[in-house]
Order: sequence, then C-alpha cells, then structure tokens
Amino acid sequence: MIQIIDKSAQFNTTIFNGNFVVNKPVANGFSQTISPYSSLFYWSHAVATNDCEFGLHPHEGFEIMTFILEGKVSHFDTASKVWTPLQTGDFQIIQSNSGIQHQERIAKGTRSFQIWFDPNFYKAIKENPAYLDYHSEHFPTAVENGVDTITYIGQQSKAVSITPNLTIKKLTFASTTKISLPLDETSSYTFYVLDGTGLVNKQRVKKDDAIRISNTQQLEIDFVGQLFYIQTPTVLNYSPIWTA
Repeated sequence: MIQIIDKSAQFNTTIFNGNFVVNKPVANGFSQTISPYSSLFYWSHAVATNDCEFGLHPHEGFEIMTFILEGKVSHFDTASKVWTPLQTGDFQIIQSNSGIQHQERIAKGTRSFQIWFDPNFYKAIKENPAYLDYHSEHFPTAVENGVDTITYIGQQSKAVSITPNLTIKKLTFASTTKISLPLDETSSYTFYVLDGTGLVNKQRVKKDDAIRISNTQQLEIDFVGQLFYIQTPTVLNYSPIWTA
C-alpha cells in the first residue's frame, strides 16, 4: 500500500496569533488518513513566522523527538534543568516516562518537526524521565543505495531511543535520481517531502506531501530534493496507548 497525503489533507492549523504555522501528517482524532499507527502517534511540521515560546508544560509516557530543520530553538526541561540551544541539523529526544515538564523558545524563521512515539506507554511511565540532545556533527552523511543518507535513529546512529525497532533517516537527492529503494515488507513507513519534486511509484510528489507505505518491498523513486522518513514495525508486541 502506498498513499500520497497532500498537505491540504493533513491537519493544518496556526497558533500564537498566526505566528506558528503547522501541518500534521500524523495526528489522532482528525481523519483515518492521518491517524496514528504502529508506535507513531503524532507528527507535526511547523514554521515560526515570528519568535514564539511554549511555556513550561508536562508530558508523560511518550518519547518525543524534535528535529530542527532550519533555524534555532532553546529548550529547558525538569530533567536536565538547563537551557539547551539547538540549531539547524540538531535534534532532541525527551523520554517523558513517569513525567517531565519542558519549555521551548523558537526563533523566527525556524522550521521543525516534532514527533511522538509510544515506546510502550504502560512500561514507560514506571521509568525515570530523561532528556538527550544531539548535534549535526554527530550524524555524518553516508551513501546508501546511491543516495546521500543521514541516519538519526537506527543502526550506527549515536542517538539512543527507547521506542523499539525504530529507524529515522533523511535522504538527499542532489540531482534528479532514479533508484529502487528496498523496504522491509514487515514495516510501515511515512516519508515526508522536505523539499523538491518527483515521482514515487509513478505518483507525483511535492514539498510537504506525506507518503504512507506498508506491505511493500521496493519503492521506485525518480526525485530531486530531500525525503525524511520514519520506519516502524507494522505489528507491535504491545498495544499502543491510543488503541486501549
């Protein structure tokens, strides 16, 4: 199954008087098209058109990752108890577990992902919370399947995730490239078009489209630009919180 989800079919909203513009390719309670699956609960793509601040607020159970695609964010939480600066190419992991509070200051022009996973909520809430930050220099570009690839979560990554069998990568196609990308038929994927245009299995994709994939062994790509993707098991050995 391969499904293209245009930005208009995602959940789109603004906050902070229109200064924080959001589209969500994965969100609970809006439509079946963008509903959570596997361990992936929530995915928000946001652009700050002015300086914004999220005040101190709580989380528990979920593993929350924020990727700074462009710009800068300052982050504070009750586990690290310090303000941490994050810039383009950096990302953070909040393992909220038994409970954590955090606060974010987001600079004008910042573009980011925030993504929530259920690592097994009912086990996680029995563990102490943790905060980890990673910087762009921790993640060198490698060539995989003929494409420049950065692995944020997965084999050979320095990042530590508690969500089982999770892979997150960014693919950069510097020029129009045709490849057949091998996929794991037992996994589900969401690709996000960060930039560029092209064809995925002969279907046209463009910036801010999401692509949901399952039960597929090969993905035929004819593309220039950047793709970001998340891979999770199609079948978990625990029940995610939203199915309880």
